[in-house]
Amino acid sequence: MGVVLGIALLAGCGSDDGPPPTPPVPFANPPVIESEGGVLATTLTVEPAVQTVANQEVTFLALYNGLYMPPVLHAQPGDSVQLVLRNYGVQSTNVHYHGLNVTPMAPGDDIFLEVEAGLTYAYNFPIPETHPQGLFWYHPHFDPLLNTQIAGGMSGGLIIGDILAPFPQLADIPERILLLKDLKTEGGFPQPDPDPSGPTQRTINGLFQPQITMQPGQLEFWRIGNIGSNIYYQISLGGQPFHVIAQDGNLQNQVITAETLILPPGKRIEALVYGPNAGTYQLQAADFDTGPDGDQYPGQLLATVVSSGSSVTPIPLPTDFPPLADLSKGRIDAERTIVFSDTANPDQFVIDGKPFNPNCIDTIVPLGSIEEWTIQNTAQEAHVFHIHQLDFQVTEVAGKAVPFVGYQDVVTLPPAPDDDTPSEVKVIIPFDDPVIAGEFVYHCHIIQHEDQGMMATIFVQQPGGPPPNKPLCQP
Repeated sequence: MGVVLGIALLAGCGSDDGPPPTPPVPFANPPVIESEGGVLATTLTVEPAVQTVANQEVTFLALYNGLYMPPVLHAQPGDSVQLVLRNYGVQSTNVHYHGLNVTPMAPGDDIFLEVEAGLTYAYNFPIPETHPQGLFWYHPHFDPLLNTQIAGGMSGGLIIGDILAPFPQLADIPERILLLKDLKTEGGFPQPDPDPSGPTQRTINGLFQPQITMQPGQLEFWRIGNIGSNIYYQISLGGQPFHVIAQDGNLQNQVITAETLILPPGKRIEALVYGPNAGTYQLQAADFDTGPDGDQYPGQLLATVVSSGSSVTPIPLPTDFPPLADLSKGRIDAERTIVFSDTANPDQFVIDGKPFNPNCIDTIVPLGSIEEWTIQNTAQEAHVFHIHQLDFQVTEVAGKAVPFVGYQDVVTLPPAPDDDTPSEVKVIIPFDDPVIAGEFVYHCHIIQHEDQGMMATIFVQQPGGPPPNKPLCQP
């Protein structure tokens, strides 16, 4: 009986019954809106939409311009951003320009702003001439609806300048933008407050498991951004190396080569990738576990890479990187310890023992100060430190010195090794750019944690300038 059954199954596999397999969708970069004449002028309309994502029709509460993958915005240092946000949705919202070193004051990157349903708001702010160049992103930052809105599809890419400009030999290489999102649905709608754990449908530029075609030996520039809400991406390409040149929109001082990239929520990595030997490869996201008290989610195929055609002579990797200042060699004006913690309530997270309170200021820093922060994590799950308006240098993780290669705006806080010993990450933060003066925030970029209290306010005060218009938060 078993032999007959086996023959029957084989016969069924070889029959012509049923539709042929669907060919993979070809990879494509998102559409890009470029600045013109020194102005990035565009409109984002928040509106309901029906889109097909990961082979399922989904009714979205709100998307930018009705698109699950809205346009990438591309501006130059020195440009002015003039973005009109039209809120035709049903919830209040706003726009945060993640990673930009710009003013936190209205009409700039003011995350305390509320654009109510039915209203329109005009953002208008300059990008400094000296702004870092690379990959950033935009998304809502209206507390406490971040998880609902970002996980519901409201995020897009943002590029400043030309990060390859120091390397003229790379001017004409192919460029790919790979913006990673994941989606959990229920009854054809995005889950309103998706939990990080469990399966989720992952996409690149809104495409489900696309096919990327490369040429053996051809050097390409990949801009990879995790613009989802909660989950890590640990990605690999069948043992092929990624030659990382930048992270979080900051060019490094050298190439760092790795076969695996880990992108916590909010992270961006820009890398050079050679077309591998002719063949088929898998761009894979691995299973991930954020700790004993954290989240676990299965891996998933992100894309299939097909390398074909005649080989080309590989372009050498760049070695002539512009120098960067190692902040650990300079002065430190102040030291602080910041503590990220879980609580007995699984839906409550805190910083320094306090949940987020928008009506007071947690930290005041004088403009011009260079500070070393020791960021502790007392939880046995990973958290993700992010601070608005500026970048920092990581100098130590879990007691181990980190070699200096550049700056970033997102870093993982490893799980605490036990209930009595926190993990520690040391960073040096330069509060020396006058454009950042004002009030902004730092928080966990696992957005569910941020929505549930893991955020704090900071005020950077100009010398002799007015104090914040809010009181200090009480312990």
